[in-house]
Parts: sequence; structure tokens; C-alpha cells
Amino acid sequence: MEKNELFNRIKLFFLIALIIVVVGLVIYLIYGFALLWQAMAASVMVIILSILAIIFLGLSIYLWIKNWMLKRELVKQLDELEKVSTKLKNCNRRLRTMRSADKE
Repeated sequence: MEKNELFNRIKLFFLIALIIVVVGLVIYLIYGFALLWQAMAASVMVIILSILAIIFLGLSIYLWIKNWMLKRELVKQLDELEKVSTKLKNCNRRLRTMRSADKE
């Protein structure tokens, strides 16, 4: 009986050890999958943020170039406006001199 009882205790010990190992493996796998899931989520977020950074960088460069071209065009238009203004002043002077000559 002692041999049979010892054998039953050894079987019970190995069964409990097997259950503990299986539970430990399941917990370890869940932990590993959680870490893997977090790493995947972090990489997805990094990719999305990188794409957004590239898009915003391109948009800022585009808007900077557009602003620069508009300022350049504005300077050209201001120069042209100044030329037209001086021509108008000259025409007004001539018109005044013609009117004053006609009055005399």
C-alpha cells in the first residue's frame, strides 16, 4: 500500500505541477500578446504621426511658397500702381495747365 500511496502522491504532485505550469504558460502568453499588441499599437501610432508630420511639413512648405509668390506679386502690383499714380499726377498737372491757359 505504501508503494501505491507514494505513486498516487507523485501523480498528484505532477498533476498539480502540470496545472501550475499550464496556468503560468497561459499567463505568460497573455502577457506576451499584450506586449506584442502594445508594440503593434505603438508602431501604428508612430506611423500615423509620421505621416501627419510629413503632410503638415509639405503643407507648410506649400503655403510658405504661395505666400512668398503672393508677396512678390504684391510688390509688382504696388510698383505698377505707383507708376500709374505718377502718370495720373502728370496728367492732372497738364490738365490744370491747359485749363489755366484756356482761362487766360
